[in-house]
Amino acid sequence: MDDRFGPDAGLHRQMYEEVGPRIAAGPWHWFHWLFARGPSRPFVANLILACVECELKLPGLGWALIRDVASISGREKNEADYESLLQKLSEIFVLRQLLVLPWPEGTTFAHEPAAGPGGKRPELKAETNDALYLFEVKAPSLLSHQRSRSENPVQFPGRMFEGAMRKMMAGDQKPILPRDNPVKDFLMSAEAKFAPFAGEKSVYGILIVVWDDFIYEPITSLVHEASKGLLTAETFARNGDGTPITFPHVDAVFLIRHLMYFQQGAAETLTERRHAFDFGGERDLPNVHVPVPGGKEVPGFIRAGLRALQFDDEQLQNFADYRPQEFIMWFNT
Repeated sequence: MDDRFGPDAGLHRQMYEEVGPRIAAGPWHWFHWLFARGPSRPFVANLILACVECELKLPGLGWALIRDVASISGREKNEADYESLLQKLSEIFVLRQLLVLPWPEGTTFAHEPAAGPGGKRPELKAETNDALYLFEVKAPSLLSHQRSRSENPVQFPGRMFEGAMRKMMAGDQKPILPRDNPVKDFLMSAEAKFAPFAGEKSVYGILIVVWDDFIYEPITSLVHEASKGLLTAETFARNGDGTPITFPHVDAVFLIRHLMYFQQGAAETLTERRHAFDFGGERDLPNVHVPVPGGKEVPGFIRAGLRALQFDDEQLQNFADYRPQEFIMWFNT
């Protein structure tokens, strides 16, 4: 291990020496090829560095995260394991970024805290003198959906068309259907985890969803009124009595477009970022902030730290990838 990892190279080395042999030569692991080639491979080095930074901010967290990565193994080329790894990488990526935000002096952190015995556990709690900030990090299973995008030229990102109309519009093609149910599940999970913390302090509930480059998909699922978006009055998510399902303890959703960088980084084909755990800078494509109607306004330092513009910001309207979509036809060129 060289000194490019700075004064924490010793901890970096310790993490690699514990998990590296397990991943490289233990039960089959999706990252075994990378770890077998040493700790200086960009993906390996920056994965461990992200865990080191988490460990320095919240002792015990970095070790837990890197051990989780090592434990997702044993089933050769199992896609469910690969998607579990993408979820874990998303947690590491987002937690590291949250922990290094310019929090007020005296802020304390807890990983997977519970409001009471046996309670549901959000990903992270940050507590300041006057507020609690709760974060839940999610990433969808997208492998089969990504294949569908490459194979099928017709996509319906939302629910604005009934089945018969979709069939007529798609013709002989097999259309790509919305991926809004995972977004609904993420919101419901976050609501269930945040609600028990309601108390005397002001509580901010923030859901962070890591998606791939097709960021219009979750935007459409959340805010497109004709598509019965989940944060609109016409939401498709309904209780048994027909009333809308709402999320009173979720104040905002942040959409982070990064899954493809993990996939490309692990394949060593990444060109758009310095490495797979680079959160990006002002010249990079932004992430998206979607306020929940009726929710509290998330402080600016969090929005800025997550590099997020509001979904209806004028700067995003020139990019089709950031606008809600009704119907898409892909043409191979």
